[in-house]
Amino acid sequence: MEKMMILDTVLKELEETRTDVTGPETMSPETIALYGIRNEESSVITSRHMKKGLKKIGVFAQGVLNLIPPLSVKEPTLFMEPSGELKYLYNEGDDSATTFPVEVINYATDFGKRLKGIVDETVLRERSVTIIGAGSGGSATACVLARSGVEKLTIIDHDKVSVSNICRSTYDLTDVGRIKVEALYDQLIKINPNADIQIYAEDILEMDTEKLMGIIEGSDLIIEATDNVKTKRVINGLAHKSVPVIYPSVYAGGKGGDIFMSIPGFPCFECVFSSTFASSGSEEKREWDYSTGEPKPMPGLLADIQVIVARSVKLALAILTGDSDEAFIEKVTEPGCFLLLIGNESGFSIFDRPFQEIWAETEIDPECFCQTLC
Repeated sequence: MEKMMILDTVLKELEETRTDVTGPETMSPETIALYGIRNEESSVITSRHMKKGLKKIGVFAQGVLNLIPPLSVKEPTLFMEPSGELKYLYNEGDDSATTFPVEVINYATDFGKRLKGIVDETVLRERSVTIIGAGSGGSATACVLARSGVEKLTIIDHDKVSVSNICRSTYDLTDVGRIKVEALYDQLIKINPNADIQIYAEDILEMDTEKLMGIIEGSDLIIEATDNVKTKRVINGLAHKSVPVIYPSVYAGGKGGDIFMSIPGFPCFECVFSSTFASSGSEEKREWDYSTGEPKPMPGLLADIQVIVARSVKLALAILTGDSDEAFIEKVTEPGCFLLLIGNESGFSIFDRPFQEIWAETEIDPECFCQTLC
């Protein structure tokens, strides 16, 4: 073992390399550097905190968590030969061991390589997004945001994964019976182990108001992705004056949908419901059982839902980076318009062409509570 350099030493050198790559101005004592050590069959994701030392995040081998023994500073499981080649030592438990050549991946710098010049990653890492609802739209939205560089996510949903969810959500059979937010948390950590994810397995209509307000006030953006009109109105009432909210909605059968953006100082969700929606053909919107406040079951393809998700995420990223040097919100919105109507099929509602999108002008309703209440 005299020729070996153990993991702590290797990662220390990697930390110095990372400083050269990112530039000293982006480093801070609290920076967490993530690295992957992989061979042909496995990827070991670890982190080294500049103050707290080494921390194992997880080991992913052929899709199975913790198949390979965890790395430890006390056990020289990762070493470098005199030639400079990095090797992984796999202890087989019978006084024998196998070594594998590995490739070092700098997760911290490599993750966003294909996002450069499109979104400002440094801004997105500091922005906090709350997603209410972890169903077909909410779960997909969370995953796409995480892949786009958003690291601070709060997700609220009290429901469990059922078999009927699988055909149009990010969940699979191994998630059936689990609380949605817990299953989604596991997916998001595998996308970005550095993500700061808070989950609440609660019904938002039953949450303590002070607790809910704390979540809202700590958010830079809220995405209301439930199918419950009562929940939408609660969030609108609490957030319309202080936090931007995006309300994505899918119409019956997935034939289309709409996305409304509530920006403080502009029309709120209630303003639009009482004016614009009444004349925009929204009678095709999701049917509600007003006796329970829950939506009636609605069939729909994931392909149609993902159209709404994709547009919602792009608008979310535009709002989150609106004050950055790489802002693009003016390129994806129309002046004075906060409602995007989307048609997936021709002949549906107001759409005369397939895959048609129309921005609708919105205006404040002077009789709306957002104008009459302080």
